[in-house]
Amino acid sequence: MTKVDRRVRRTRRRLRDALIALILEKEYDNITIQQITDAADLSRATFYLHYKDKDELLASSLEEMFDELMDSVKDLMLRREIDINLDAPPSLPVFNHVAEYADLYKSLMGDKGVSSVINRILNYIAKIAEQQYHLLVPEDERDALAVPIAVAARHMAGSMFAMVSWWLDNEMPHTPHEMASYFHLMTVPVMRSAIGSPPVSAPSEAQS
Repeated sequence: MTKVDRRVRRTRRRLRDALIALILEKEYDNITIQQITDAADLSRATFYLHYKDKDELLASSLEEMFDELMDSVKDLMLRREIDINLDAPPSLPVFNHVAEYADLYKSLMGDKGVSSVINRILNYIAKIAEQQYHLLVPEDERDALAVPIAVAARHMAGSMFAMVSWWLDNEMPHTPHEMASYFHLMTVPVMRSAIGSPPVSAPSEAQS
């Protein structure tokens, strides 16, 4: 079973790497299954053993990348308190990740054919935000919140996606740390408002 699992992971990684390489060369809409399998040196039959179409491959590939990212930074991203600490804003790993794969995300966000995949990205970010809210709010207090957690999490996901889109569209004029700090400064008060916690002021320059 371990050998099978390892072989499956290796095959999926080859398909994922082939798709990403092709996206960097041409528009996603123009990529065919045959081109993906040729680049991965695999058969079409092998492709269909794992995915029903290229949209599923892309969505799965992005989610795997996000999962790997979250596994490496979950202690930083998911915490039981929220504060404004600009030395290590929790979203910094996300902006570092986007910077590392900037060409890929620019291509995807500029392609009208991947709207369904973009929605999957938003849902993924919202899922992480919901986990953060669940850490902050005891289960017996959630029904009394001014804003339902699902709504607050979607707002957080939309804000991050909008900031990343603007950042990429404008050739990343700020560093990942600056973008994470801006996102943190804007979203901490929103999170506190959603869960009924008093706002906390950002530290002054004299304190930093």
